[in-house]
Amino acid sequence: MQEVAERERKVRDLRSQVAELGNSLEGEVVFQHIRTRRNLVTIYSVLDGEPIPIPEYMVRAALSKVLDDGRYMFTDKASEAPEYKRGSVKCFLHTESAERATGVLAEIGLEGKVCPAGGLASAHAKRMHGQHRHHQEWEAYTEYLEDQKEAEQQARADGQLDATLAIARGSRSPSPSEAQPDALLGACDICGKNGLKNVGAHKRGAHK
Repeated sequence: MQEVAERERKVRDLRSQVAELGNSLEGEVVFQHIRTRRNLVTIYSVLDGEPIPIPEYMVRAALSKVLDDGRYMFTDKASEAPEYKRGSVKCFLHTESAERATGVLAEIGLEGKVCPAGGLASAHAKRMHGQHRHHQEWEAYTEYLEDQKEAEQQARADGQLDATLAIARGSRSPSPSEAQPDALLGACDICGKNGLKNVGAHKRGAHK
């Protein structure tokens, strides 16, 4: 079935050539693809060489995807991709990921999203995989992390201020729990979910 991927790559490249010739010529060229079978075809990521089996009908769309630097994201030739080195790092959307286990995905409304990738080579590969294979979900996740970081920094600053004021008053310093009041938790005004650490990140993930 690899000839399917090769054919679609040639069609993709021909489309690019036609586009360069102008709209007048492009209107005279007709592309047809009658077969819509679900036979699996293997394509390769140009980022890390990962072989990805996909149904035949998805090959054209996959080979047309481009990276931020303008390169095509996938190729049908293993020789055009880096040597794939399987690791043990899981995608953040994997069923056994740390993000799922700690409840982060549920917090931002991504609990229903699942990715089978569990053999990423490194944390860098995980980041690149997330950015390019799950762009919207990764964006919601990273925004959540940034918001949490800012909230923690603010909580520490508030705690230090409270401690300083307590010392000035000759009182005891507040405990960590006192320095992070329940008021930091919120509720979503769209779905009504309570106890959210970050309402904004929840809305971006669950109510896009």
